[in-house]
Amino acid sequence: MDIFLTGGTGTIGQHVMARLQRAGHRVTALARSDRAEMILRDQGVDIVRGDLGAPDEWVADAVYCDTLVHAGASFDETMGPSEKKLVAALRQATAGREIPFNVVYTGGVWLYPDSGGKPLSETTPFRPLPSFAFMAETIRSLQAIQTLGVSVIHPALVCSQVAGPVSDMLRMAEEGLPYSTRANPDTVWPLVDAEDLADLYLRAVEEHRYRIMVVGCGVEGVKVGELADMVSQSSGLTLDLALEEPEAGANPLADWRAGYTLSQSFGHDRAKRLLGWRPRITRTDTLVGKLTPIAA
Repeated sequence: MDIFLTGGTGTIGQHVMARLQRAGHRVTALARSDRAEMILRDQGVDIVRGDLGAPDEWVADAVYCDTLVHAGASFDETMGPSEKKLVAALRQATAGREIPFNVVYTGGVWLYPDSGGKPLSETTPFRPLPSFAFMAETIRSLQAIQTLGVSVIHPALVCSQVAGPVSDMLRMAEEGLPYSTRANPDTVWPLVDAEDLADLYLRAVEEHRYRIMVVGCGVEGVKVGELADMVSQSSGLTLDLALEEPEAGANPLADWRAGYTLSQSFGHDRAKRLLGWRPRITRTDTLVGKLTPIAA
């Protein structure tokens, strides 16, 4: 299939892009800058220049493909207005279609409430942080467009060799610095390996399941303090935690880091049932062992 991808240089997008290519799909990626275009061209994908904030410039190219995988995000106050424009652009570009256009949309577990670390499910009502309220509205708006077939994936905290809580903790340990976080040691974080998550996206692309919503979570939940201890033990380095205070006067609509204060746990039964997804990494020690060097 021909897949249009946003966010191809991001943590999620780059792994999704590689997984789609390995499965034989042709990828066209959105590039905002010369640097992004160079990185994406090196991966052998076609390029469309454009900005997330101006979807009218590229949405025609997206709907010309079989599926739009939307993994792009700016994590600032422009996200909400940009997503509202995307909804309007997709509604207009797909008007009159008899066969719905497929969209795989990236949500997030921070749309769900703090559960004190107890298990949550996809059917739990949204209670998003102020900075993610726009995303809940975007999902509802996309699902209401009859000319779209929308699959929503809510990634847990994504972990790769260069991004996510595990690699960030390791980097701080290597620099001899504490890992600063808004969480406390007993806060529970759900985690997912980036390669496992990419496989979930591939399944959503290939299944053409309309109006589904799944959480992409491998490690159901681990306490932040325990995660830091595992990184320390695996690397043989000392790692301390430091409480990060919210920035004084920060705009809550742009304070996405507040998500780290949420204590949540998720399974992957629904993703398994609907898409046949079975994450390879479901244990914290396995994830940490993959992403950190083993102490000599």
